[in-house]
Amino acid sequence: MGNYLITNSKIMTMNGAGDVLANGYIAIKDSRIQAMGSMDGLDRREYPGYREFTAAPYAKPYVVLPGFIQTHVHTTQTLGRGLADDVDLITWTRKRIWPYEAALSPDDAYISSMLGIAEMIKSGTTMFCEASGEYPDCIAQAILDSGISGTVCLSTMDLPGEIPESLRMTTAQAIERNLALIERWHGKEGRVDACLNILNLFLSSETLWREFTRLSLEKNLLLQSHVSESKSEVEFVKEKTGLTPVRYLNSIGALTPNLLAAHLVFIDDEEIDLLHRNQVNVMHLPAAELRIAGFAPIAKELGRGIAVSLGTNSPPCNNRMSIMDDMWLAGLMHKAIHDDPSAVPAKAVLRMATVNGAKALKREQETGTLAVGKLADITIMDMNKVCSTPVHALESTIVYQATSEVVDTVFARGELLMEHGKLTTIDEGWIIKEAERRAHAITKRAGIVL
Repeated sequence: MGNYLITNSKIMTMNGAGDVLANGYIAIKDSRIQAMGSMDGLDRREYPGYREFTAAPYAKPYVVLPGFIQTHVHTTQTLGRGLADDVDLITWTRKRIWPYEAALSPDDAYISSMLGIAEMIKSGTTMFCEASGEYPDCIAQAILDSGISGTVCLSTMDLPGEIPESLRMTTAQAIERNLALIERWHGKEGRVDACLNILNLFLSSETLWREFTRLSLEKNLLLQSHVSESKSEVEFVKEKTGLTPVRYLNSIGALTPNLLAAHLVFIDDEEIDLLHRNQVNVMHLPAAELRIAGFAPIAKELGRGIAVSLGTNSPPCNNRMSIMDDMWLAGLMHKAIHDDPSAVPAKAVLRMATVNGAKALKREQETGTLAVGKLADITIMDMNKVCSTPVHALESTIVYQATSEVVDTVFARGELLMEHGKLTTIDEGWIIKEAERRAHAITKRAGIVL
């Protein structure tokens, strides 16, 4: 970790006032933003030995933003992308993903996570929250080795169902294993956190929901789950409880500010009010929802003041881990759904990818915006690319035009993770070769035939 000076750049702070420094600088010392301001006030003598990052002379200036935050990803499934395309949900789950998961080894999980993290970094992501997985220790190690920040969890189900034997557990085992994971990793080296997990309402008991909700509030832990993801889930819960998933969770006190709820596709206006009233964190996964889930009412949720955040979700149902692709989709799909070109504007999408992500993970005091004293989670964009030319409105250019090609340099907690498009903490050539080799070996062991 070193000290750095970013100069002659357009700095999008993403603060509440929407402040943009047209020609500014940021000084990074160790893990924090040491100073920030207009170039007119910069005295380089105050920063001896700092490495400087600035755009080439006569080029468009760099654009500097807070690092993007993904609140729902499945990195251990990265080696399985391409295995479940163009199939129905039952085939996707039972014939592709469960066999893949069952064939995965701890080393496979580590490589899969590193591959996913590499793609996230290359799209400007500096923090993520894992959504499930059998090998959270491997994901946590990948976080430490890559330098990104992340939250890990254990796929948790305490009811019988068509799941791999290794994922089966009793309620007591579920509680014990989750608490042990949190003890091992929560707050580790400032980069790794751990949260509670309940995979979904199909495979979890009310006892587990009540106990994990209690623990999340008592210990100030996040609790993550997939909620109202499919019509079949809604019908299942209604048949079992007489209530829709959101209403059921509300009835048992499980809707809290510590709940990270993914999808929430099949909900009504009253349920949106319940989410807002209980300050539930909603995670929007555009590509995955387009492919297998449906259209979440994000425009309504944002209109009610819910802090919706973004994630690329599972590689087998998205295929891409670039948050910029999902930002593009989030900015487009709701316009078509609502027949309203002003729905979910670019400004809202950028907040979903930064500020709202930090709020969801309870890290808004440290990241999500650029300010002196905050963590140096920073993405530098080089807008001197074909896709980002011309720049008329900066927010629109980033969301609707730019691809991850514009992401030039990335810092997480002041550590340089990518410099001028080259990963610095991950051997990109090696991870590509190793991931390709392992992916085919997993497919063979799993007996998956495409």
